[in-house]
Formats: sequence, C-alpha cells, structure tokens
Amino acid sequence: MKNWLNKSLLFVVASLTLMSCEKDEEKLILREGTPPMLSTSSTNVVLTEETAEGTALTLSWSEADFGFDAATEYSLQVDTADNNFATPYTVSLGNKVINRAYTGQELNTLMTRLKYAPEEAHPVKFRIRAIVSEFVDPVYSNPVTVNITPYNTYIEPTFIYVPGDYQGWNPGTAPSLISVEANNIYSGVISFIDTKSRMFKFTEGRDWSVNWGNGATAGTLAPGGSDLSIPLDDPSKPAPAVESYMITVNLNTLTWSHAKHSWGVIGSATAGGWDSDQNMRYINEEDIWKATLDLKVGEIKFRFNDGWDINYGGSGGNLTLGGSNIAVPTAGKYEITLKINEEEGTATYTLVKL
Repeated sequence: MKNWLNKSLLFVVASLTLMSCEKDEEKLILREGTPPMLSTSSTNVVLTEETAEGTALTLSWSEADFGFDAATEYSLQVDTADNNFATPYTVSLGNKVINRAYTGQELNTLMTRLKYAPEEAHPVKFRIRAIVSEFVDPVYSNPVTVNITPYNTYIEPTFIYVPGDYQGWNPGTAPSLISVEANNIYSGVISFIDTKSRMFKFTEGRDWSVNWGNGATAGTLAPGGSDLSIPLDDPSKPAPAVESYMITVNLNTLTWSHAKHSWGVIGSATAGGWDSDQNMRYINEEDIWKATLDLKVGEIKFRFNDGWDINYGGSGGNLTLGGSNIAVPTAGKYEITLKINEEEGTATYTLVKL
C-alpha cells in the first residue's frame, strides 16, 4: 500500500512538473507580428522658407500586433525611391506612437541630411519599422512615396580682409576672414611670417576705402583706427619664422580677439628633433597647411599648438589622431602639406621631395 502511494505521488509531481514546463514553454512562443499600415497627409510637398514653421507632412500608422499587449518601439525609415530601403536613414520615434508631424524646417533638414538637391522634386520613400523584442523579427509597414521639393538653405558667405606688414600691406592679396552666416561675425586663421611687429588692419574690400583698426580700449575696433597687432609671447626672443592665430571679428559690436592656432611638424627627421616644432603656414586660399623643410632620415608627426593633446600620424597620405610616426626614408628638402577636414574628422598629408 505504501509503495502504491509513493508511486501515485511521484506520478502527480511529474504531471505537475510537465504542466509547468509546458506553461513556461508557452511564455517563450511569440508569433510573427502584423505590420502597421502607413498613410501620409500628402504625396506631394513643396517646402518653402515662408512656411517652414508650419506642418508640412503628417505620417500616421496603425499599431503593430504581436499577439499580446507590448510596448512596441517604432522607427521611421526614409530612403530614395529606387534604393528599396537597402540603406535607409532611420529615426527613432518611441513607443506607443502612431503618428508624427514634420514641420517644413524639420522635413527640409531631413532632405539636406539625405543630400537631396534643393529646388527639385524628389520621390522619397517612407516606412515604419516596429520592434517588440530582440527575440522577434521586426515588421515593416507598407512603403509610401512622397514627392518632396526642398528649399535652398545656402547662405552666401561674406568676407573681410587682413592686410599687414607680414604680406606687404596689400589688401588686394591679403588673406580673408569669413562670415559663414553673413551675420557680420568673421573668423579665420592668419599666419604671420618673418615679422616682429605683426601689425595689420581689417578691410571691407580689396582696398583701403573702408577699414578698421584700434578702438578706444584693447580688443575694440574703430573705423580708420591705428594699426592692430598681436604681441610676441616672449619679446626677448626672436620672432618665429611662422606663427598662426585664429582671429575673430565682430563688426556688430566692433570687437576682435585672437588665439594661437598653429600646426607644426615634429620628429627625429626635423632640425628640432622631438623637442620643438617646425611651424607650418596656413594657406588661406587652399585651406591647407604647408612647410618646406630639410629633413633627415627618421620620423615625423603633426601636432597642434606645440603640444601632444592633438596630434596626427599615419602612412600613405592618410592620418589618424594619435597615429603612428610617419617614416622619412630619404634625406632632402621636402614640401609638406597637411589638410584637416574638421567636419568629417579626417586628415591627409603629402610629403614631396623637391
């Protein structure tokens, strides 16, 4: 009798265990989701600056259904009409969201990021991606094509010029400072060459008809004022052959400022070894840095403002931040160039034996 009871209890426990396992197994089974259905408020949108603040396009979609109440994460995917979402631009929209309104400015910014030319109609495909779990494949809505004409956001930049004793006081050949937003605030790098005075002025054009010099106090400007200058860090020492500064001018407030902004070549192949930089000259018209140096067999690197916080190394003409030393296999006179692409975070160089 006792043996029969033990067997019965064992059977009950086993049955309960199997039922529990079946229930646990059921919790892990997630069925394929039903995708959302997407619609747009228009299929043809012409964007203008005048209507940029208003709503230009509204996207609406039904909720995806994964068979249970879930916090579904939605994303908007955008692509060209002929790319079929092979490499879509994806924007996270959050969960429990079933519509998204875009202002003209937002939509125009999106078109700019996708590198669509302004003032032309472009067929753009939209779709919604729905994700509920990493264990379940995402589902995608029907694609909707909208013809969108973006407006041109390009602003023609303006310039002022920096004639001085470092270049013969000639406004016609002086390097420039740029106002990217055409808002009377100008900036740019100026390389002072073989000069102790570093005297200069700012001119509106390629002549002296409108110019600015020293104002009543340091850092201020006055029309037709006396010559401006940037003093040497150590007047007791000879002026460096090249010294470069970022100069900023605000003609709205008639003020100006400067900060050292210099790239140099350093290394065992240079005359100064690893102890001192050979400063490069900024070529305003080409947006590159140049130096002509006698190099020995050895190695070089590029560094900013005589310090190691920002330095470039590499090989084959390509540079990376903190990269390896650049080999100089043969001694001789070299023209060295450095090109910094700040927007993309890249840099390149050339090392040409003369």
